Amino acid sequence: MVSTESFIYRLYTTKYIRDKKDMNIRNVQKTGNMHYVYLPTSWCKQYNISSSSKVSVTANNDGSLTVSPDTREAEQHHLTLDVPEASSSMLIKLIMACYVNPTQSFTLKLAKQTNLAALLDKRRSISALEFVELEGDTITHESSISIKDPKTILKMMVKKIHSLSHVMLENYDRNLINRYEEEIDKSKLLITKSVVSSLADNAVMVIKPLDLHYIALLASHLERMVDSLIMVDSKETAFLKQVSALLGSLKELTDRLSSLDLTRVIDFEAEVSALKTPDVNNIKTYGMRRIRINLNKVTEVLFDWVISNKIIKK
Repeated sequence: MVSTESFIYRLYTTKYIRDKKDMNIRNVQKTGNMHYVYLPTSWCKQYNISSSSKVSVTANNDGSLTVSPDTREAEQHHLTLDVPEASSSMLIKLIMACYVNPTQSFTLKLAKQTNLAALLDKRRSISALEFVELEGDTITHESSISIKDPKTILKMMVKKIHSLSHVMLENYDRNLINRYEEEIDKSKLLITKSVVSSLADNAVMVIKPLDLHYIALLASHLERMVDSLIMVDSKETAFLKQVSALLGSLKELTDRLSSLDLTRVIDFEAEVSALKTPDVNNIKTYGMRRIRINLNKVTEVLFDWVISNKIIKK
């Protein structure tokens, strides 16, 4: 049965492809050393473009140009919220929500001075925040970075996961494994922030919204896979070797996202299907099964992505 979430994703994908195909082809004109094309009349009317207007022209990573009617810089959002008495769990969720949205800074004013020791104990859960101040009844954050290329973050995330598998095979250093997990969680959070911020601001992007959609899905499934991977017993060397080899293949795929190839995705799906997992009889074997389930989800996303690319290029 197809989940509601999957159905919505596919509706979004289909709509994007249909809108993409509605674009028309225009001849390039030349005067002297200048090349130009005429802007669509309907588009100019829609955005009140006249001979005195200015537009933004952005060169994208895929070689395309984006013309935008809005030449203003993206608005910097500064958020202040009054928060009623709340648990540390709720506060962490609220901090994360403020972070992944396009906020330059945020301040959370608590109803009363609170002992935030419990929140500090869970600091690793919010390790991707560059700067969070916890003082008395106030939590503040000031952003110092702007994430604009989630595709690069995804590539680095896959490399870290591949490196994690080597650590688990070679020396199984638990402290190092935990540090890798923290960095992978951070990568996923930064991808979420990049995607949400790009879509929420409705800004001109150097990456297509459809690519943002697939990158976010891959990051989510990979993070869940890692949550299970770090629980695999060090004695399961045969299984860990298979997973490490799979991650090596995935790394090669993500290194070439701009030219995602159907044949290579088919080969990767065959590798995932060949991953042997034991019968589920305890929490550890269930975790091993979850690794395969999430890798299968990764192959589904890759198939969707490569087919979308083929349709859009027609």
